[in-house]
Amino acid sequence: MAEEEKSVAREPAAGADDLSRPVGTGATAGDHGCPERMDDGQPCGRPIYTAPPGVDKEPVCLMHSRDQGKSDEEFQEEFERILNEAGDGIADFTRFVFPSCNYSGRTFKARCIFWHATFTQAADFGGATFTQDADFHWATFTREANFGRATLEQAADLGYATFTQAAYFRVATFTGHAHFVWATFSEAAEFGHATFTQDAVFIGATFTEAADFRLAVFKQGAQFRETKFREDERPKPGPIFGEAMFEKPEAVVFYKTYLGQALFHNCDVSKLTFSDVRWRRRKNGKWKVLEEEPGLDLRIPWALDLRPPEKSADERNYTLIAELYQQLKKNYDAKCDYRTAGDFHYGEMEMKRLSSPRRNKLLRWLHRNLGLVAWYKYASEYGENYVLPALWLLVVLLAFAMIYPLAGLDPVRSVGQATALHSERRTSQVGLVEAYSGPNVMTTVGVAFFQRDLEYRPAYPWGRALSWLQLLLTYTLVALFLLALRRQFRR
Repeated sequence: MAEEEKSVAREPAAGADDLSRPVGTGATAGDHGCPERMDDGQPCGRPIYTAPPGVDKEPVCLMHSRDQGKSDEEFQEEFERILNEAGDGIADFTRFVFPSCNYSGRTFKARCIFWHATFTQAADFGGATFTQDADFHWATFTREANFGRATLEQAADLGYATFTQAAYFRVATFTGHAHFVWATFSEAAEFGHATFTQDAVFIGATFTEAADFRLAVFKQGAQFRETKFREDERPKPGPIFGEAMFEKPEAVVFYKTYLGQALFHNCDVSKLTFSDVRWRRRKNGKWKVLEEEPGLDLRIPWALDLRPPEKSADERNYTLIAELYQQLKKNYDAKCDYRTAGDFHYGEMEMKRLSSPRRNKLLRWLHRNLGLVAWYKYASEYGENYVLPALWLLVVLLAFAMIYPLAGLDPVRSVGQATALHSERRTSQVGLVEAYSGPNVMTTVGVAFFQRDLEYRPAYPWGRALSWLQLLLTYTLVALFLLALRRQFRR
């Protein structure tokens, strides 16, 4: 047992001899080498590098030193040696501090482990190919990170990675699983035109600024569970999925996340899973999408499709936004979440109200504020509010109860036969004071419910015309009330 312990105790020193080359300066005879633990749990063992006082917490080798003045040439020589010796095995760069990272177009045949690595300058992996796993778990990118057009043929693990500046994955191809679990993107993240052949996992990831997934292709599932997208209520996009393609939409999940600053136009969202997500709020409390926000700048590249069609007088492409609302409504209707589906139905109708083929400002104003769709909104919020038509019905009944005496009320002598009198004579029989003391209310209610045995009937011709108008308004409001009630409580 004692012999085994001695053997183990000697292994780091032997490892240091195997790995050591004249890297850095300051190594002394008999030292145990760099104590940083590598992926296999063993100490690095490379010769200690002499860094300025206070740079490193403890003496480490050149590869692990945070000295900004260390030799990049020596660092890259050791980096290349590791890759060459690894072949198609494992190239372990755990906790390395890269003074530069210019690997554009490189092919990495080894399984590359950049676990807890720090890239102090711009990290350029643009067009690079990783034939095996690429593990950037807990890596820190202090400057721009470029993986544009990179090909990651096996699993790509960027879990818990920190991107302090912009991160570019544009046109990247992820052949294996792409894991960005709890990664942090402090600046814009671009995944436009990227292809995710296997599952793309963004669980717990944080996108402080825009996350551009335009024209990205998700061939399998995508997990956006508890992903933190932009939530500052400004009219600026957070996640952008314009024209993104989800080949298996049922496997795409947005869970416990905020989508009030997401752009989904030109992207079929009718079958995606939205569970416990929050959207942008209207003044009346209903959900809405960012696409219709007046303050959204339509000059930015990802909002160009929202510009109004040629020769249109609309402020934006309301038809395109209405299509998005239709898909969201279909999505929530399919899972019996009728309340949320109703919010998006409201949005769809708002787009129809705002859109008008008229170029004349007055005609456009009349369409938006006095058109049939506008009155539908005023009466019941497009069939989504059953309280509103009930209140309007009460207003209509009170209004006609006040108006009928002014138009005149005729007492009925017998059933189905009214007294035909001259207006002056009628007024003398049923004066205004008498009319307002009861007959007006009973007549209003009787007309509303088609009662035939009325004691008083609206006088001909204006009173009769008012009764027809009351019937039209009453039964329209009753129909809207029943429709809204059904939409709220249907099963």
